[in-house]
Amino acid sequence: MKRDLLKPTADVVFKRIFGQEKDITIEFINLFVDPPVPVVDITYLKQEMLADNRDGKISVVDIRCTDTNNQHFILEMQVVHHDGFLNRQLLYACKAYALQYLSGEKYKPKHPVFLLTIIDHEILPGVADWNHEFSFNHQTYPEIKVEGLSMRFIELAKRRKLDNFNMENPTDRWLKFLAEPEKLINMQKFDISVYPNLLKATELLDRSNFTIEQQIAYDRHWFAVADINQVRIDSYDRGHDQGIEIGEERGIKKGINIGVGKGREEGFDLTLNLIDELEQGVQSNEELAEKYSKPLTVIEKLASKFRS
Repeated sequence: MKRDLLKPTADVVFKRIFGQEKDITIEFINLFVDPPVPVVDITYLKQEMLADNRDGKISVVDIRCTDTNNQHFILEMQVVHHDGFLNRQLLYACKAYALQYLSGEKYKPKHPVFLLTIIDHEILPGVADWNHEFSFNHQTYPEIKVEGLSMRFIELAKRRKLDNFNMENPTDRWLKFLAEPEKLINMQKFDISVYPNLLKATELLDRSNFTIEQQIAYDRHWFAVADINQVRIDSYDRGHDQGIEIGEERGIKKGINIGVGKGREEGFDLTLNLIDELEQGVQSNEELAEKYSKPLTVIEKLASKFRS
């Protein structure tokens, strides 16, 4: 009988596994973050972080925890591209570090913050590597480093395309779990029972382990992703057509090329701005419909996904 496995990249599933199962999370952090001091135990923290004093925006991250050495870890899963993605992640990490300082306190070194984000799309399409680490180093003397903040990004989509997972490699085993869990449990000559945390994580993917409310949230998550992708496609097509019209009006090939590029860029940026404002929930559906020249029914459908 075929098992009904949920995708671990979905928000509700990722949080269920890595936000509640300490042993799994500890192994995952030690593998992918590789902190200076290995993690032996963690304490989960409240997800919500403080508002930005300038615009009141709330930074909410998926999973936050500290270990016995007061190392601070942030784990996130991203399946939809956001404008200014790297800047957003930097904001999350910096806020986590800044929250350690009390008002009026001297700027002494604090506990390090490690941000690990699994991304199921590409953020650096021109770079072949899928594993990226960002830290603060002296440009001339890279061995000189400002300690305290480190960000690592795993481009799962790029790794999936490469395939060739080496199941003897613990990192590849977990990436296989994230990318293709249904294939992981059916692989010949691979005994998943030898790896208890991996086995437990895979068993937790079974739909029967989730409440009706969680299953509804899971389905809503993928509906929202599908809607976002469709909006992007529509915006791209509209921008493409508008660009061609501009180019044709100029009557020269150069005009067509410029128009296509401009239309594509403006349409894409328009979509990302709409997504951002839906997530913020500041303006009403009617205001957004008028602002972006979209039917109110479309805005209401998208809003139901982001404001639920």
